[in-house]
Amino acid sequence: MTSFFQAWRGRQAELQAAEWTEEREEARLAVDELPEALRGQVRRAVETLIEGRDEDVKGALDDLDHALEPHPDLRERFHRLRVVDDAQSFLGES
Repeated sequence: MTSFFQAWRGRQAELQAAEWTEEREEARLAVDELPEALRGQVRRAVETLIEGRDEDVKGALDDLDHALEPHPDLRERFHRLRVVDDAQSFLGES
C-alpha cells in the first residue's frame, strides 16, 4: 500500500515535470516568433540551455546576449523566460 508521503511525492514530481515541459515549450515558442535572421543563433543558445551540459550554460547565455544585443525589447523578453532565469541563477548572475 502506498503511503500518503509517497503519493504526495509522486504528485509533486508530476507537477514539476509538467512545469518544466511548459517552460521548455514557452522558450521554444519564443524562438519561433523571432525574425528569421535571429532564429538560428537564438535557437542554438536556448536549446543548449534546455538540453545542454552544465559547462555550456555560460556560453549559451553569452551567445543569447550577443544575438539579442541590438534588440533590447527581444532581449528583455528572453531574460524573463524561466529557462534563462534559471541559467543565470545557476551561474550566480542576475
